[in-house]
Parts: sequence; C-alpha cells; structure tokens
Amino acid sequence: MNVRELTKSALTLPWAIGMFGVQQIANLAAPPSPDRMAGAARAFDAVSDATSQHLDGWLKQTYQMGNGVQRTVVDLLMLRSPDIDSSALMRMAAEMQSAPMFQAIVKYGMPPVGWIDSFLVARQDAPAVSQEFANKLHIITLVTQVHSQLGLHGDHVEPLPALVEKAAVLETFPRLWAVEGIGNYIGDHALATGGSVPVAGLLSDPSAAVLPPWTMTMLHAGIGMSFAKHVLKRLDTTSSPEVVRAAVSDFVSLCRNSSQTGYTGAALESLGLATRTLYPSVLRMLDEHIPAVDSELLGYFWHGAGRAMYFEPMNMLPSVNAPWRAIRRLDQEAPHEVARRNVLSGLAWALTVVNMRHPIVMEAFLRHHGDLAAAHDAFTNGVISSMMMRYDTTREDASIQPFIHYEPRTGDRSLVELWRSLITAPCEEALQHQYPALSSHRSLEQLFHYRPAH
Repeated sequence: MNVRELTKSALTLPWAIGMFGVQQIANLAAPPSPDRMAGAARAFDAVSDATSQHLDGWLKQTYQMGNGVQRTVVDLLMLRSPDIDSSALMRMAAEMQSAPMFQAIVKYGMPPVGWIDSFLVARQDAPAVSQEFANKLHIITLVTQVHSQLGLHGDHVEPLPALVEKAAVLETFPRLWAVEGIGNYIGDHALATGGSVPVAGLLSDPSAAVLPPWTMTMLHAGIGMSFAKHVLKRLDTTSSPEVVRAAVSDFVSLCRNSSQTGYTGAALESLGLATRTLYPSVLRMLDEHIPAVDSELLGYFWHGAGRAMYFEPMNMLPSVNAPWRAIRRLDQEAPHEVARRNVLSGLAWALTVVNMRHPIVMEAFLRHHGDLAAAHDAFTNGVISSMMMRYDTTREDASIQPFIHYEPRTGDRSLVELWRSLITAPCEEALQHQYPALSSHRSLEQLFHYRPAH
C-alpha cells in the first residue's frame, strides 16, 4: 500500500467513527425499547472489540484493565454486583502488576470505588469493612512493588542471601510480602532458565543454610506459587485424568526437591492458592485426582484455596462483607469435610494476617460469624497458625500482642467473651507451647493446613 492509500484510510477512520456515533445517538434518542438499547450495546461492543484486536503488548493490557475497571464502576454506580470473570482479571493483573497503569489503578482508582461502595454498608460495620478494603489494597501494593523495590529485574540475579538482606531492612509488615516475592522470583527464574534440567535445590542446597530461619516459611510459599503457576498452565476443564495427575506429580516433585525439611507444606499450600485465584475452573478436578498422587497435599491444597477466597476480587468491596460473602459460599466451595475445615482455616489465616494491625475488622467478622467460628476449631486453627507464622517471621512486630489482647468496644459482653475464647486464650497457648514445639521439631509447615485441636 502506498502513502496515498494509507492517507485515505487514516482520514476515513475518524469520519466512520463519527458517523457511527451519530447513528447510535439517533437510535437512543428514539422512543426507548429493550431491543433498540440491546442493539446499540452490541454495536458499541462490536466496534470496541474490533479496535482492541489491533492493540498489542502493554497497550492491549492497559485497555483490558481499564475496560474492566470502568465496567465495574458503572455497575457499582447503578447499585449492581459487578459481572467480572475474577480469574481472568487476576491472570491479567499478574502479568502487568509492575506496569504504571496497574499501579495507578490500585493507588488512585480503587479507593474512590471503595468509598462509593461503602455507602451500601450498615453504619455499624462501615468503619471495619472500609478499613479491610484499604488493608487489601495495601497488600496488593506491597506484593506488586516487590520487583521494583528489591531490583528483581533483568538477566542478572543476585545471590539469594543478598536479596534477603535487602528485604531484612524493610518494616515488619512489608518484609513478610517481600520475602514471599523473592521466593516466587527465584522460582520463576529457575524455571525459565533451567532448560531440560529439572529444577531442584532452590532452598535445600547447602548454600541456603546461611539464610536466616525467619525467611523460611515465606520463601517456601513463594517458590510454591511459582511452581503452581508453572504446572497449572497445562490444565483446563478438558484435561484427561492422566494429564491432571502428571501435573500434580510434577508440582509435588518440584516442591519436595527444593524444600528444606519441615517447610515443604508451605510450598505445597500454594497450589490451592494459585488454582482458586487463577484457574478456579479446575479446582474440583484437582481435588478429585490429588489423593491418588499425594494424599498429604489435599489439606494444604484446600487451605490455600481458602486463603484465595479471602483475596478474591469480588470479595474485596465493603458491600460484600458484613456478612462476609466468602463465608456464605463456604458450603458451595468446599465439597467435603477435609476441604471445608481447611477452607475455613485458610480464610481465618488470611483475615488475621491482613488485618492484625486493625482488630476492628476481626471484631466485625465475629459479630456476624461468631456462631460459625465457635462451632468448629478450624477458625481458631487458622487464627493461631497465622499468628505463629507472623511470630516466626517478624516476632518483633508491634501489632501481635495488641491484637491478641484486644477487647471489643461495642459493650457486647458476648462478643468480648468470644474474642477471649477464640483468639486471646488460644493464641497465648500457641505462642507459649505450640510454636516452640513446632519450631524445635522443624515442623512449621503444619501452619499451612488445618490441624485438629489437641
């Protein structure tokens, strides 16, 4: 095509778009009818889809992210639940998490959305669920800034001890997510550069012996997330049982071949987290085939799925909490008792670690779900496991003791007693007795699945 034809085409485009707009405005200005409005919507979507097909790279990612956000905002303004494929959103976010557009949406776009949505919440609960929304956004910011904050870019990879030293100077709360991000990074890099040689020894080689003990749980969680993403890309709802079991077997081998004794479970749990977050359509398929490959994995798998349910985008907004949507869907999500106990434990685990600095969130949760939390020890198991993980990784954190000994300020004595029986007493016992025993026996992986109360 010569310059003359290119110029003609370039000048025709805005003219065609202008005429298209005039046509649709004329259609909408006519007496309203469902068919006419549906036709206009289809026409707009057709033009938008055709245009987006010619976008590449970061422009296409930016378009997709912005399109999803604006559709969500419109639904919220019309007081309707957003219609979003959350797994597709999460996969897209994982690909462009370091991009300026994504960072801008999290920092400047989401807070106003949460503020608008908070008007749908009862006055008593609004401060707590609004704070929870802010806390989740803070976690997203911390996780997505790990690469830039620690310089995890390019082909040159610093030795793992050097990366850990960078994370060690951070404040206690960001440090937790930075260490997990380092684990994920070294796993991704090993998988990308290993070629035909199986990845092994990332954290179990003698060279890793110099790493401080406080890094171990979250480094293992990080490599597990990397391995999980790697094997899950092979699967979809049409995968044969042989393909599914091979993927599970490869994941287990990757985790066991790179984990230190007593920490493998922290890596294994990430399979449930990654599946429920990025590929929920294969969750039940994995549940069916995991026992045939590694029966020990099943509890860890569902514990990770419970954590993912807490972080699901559609469970973030204030209006879907108080009562918590994830709890309302517990029976639907968990197909059997092992799954139910681990999902509830994983939910409590995430609720605790995210909101430990703001106990009013847990107070609001117990106000709505105290009966469920008291009915089974899985909830308290999640709370104390999360607490022991925080103590192991950042025991100097100033929010640990205030959270344990928090007293609800509502004047509701039953809520005060509930906090004491489900949180204060079990956490005190766990830090005094359970944690020393698990640590001395190199069994801290037990914090990443449900364990019956003794």
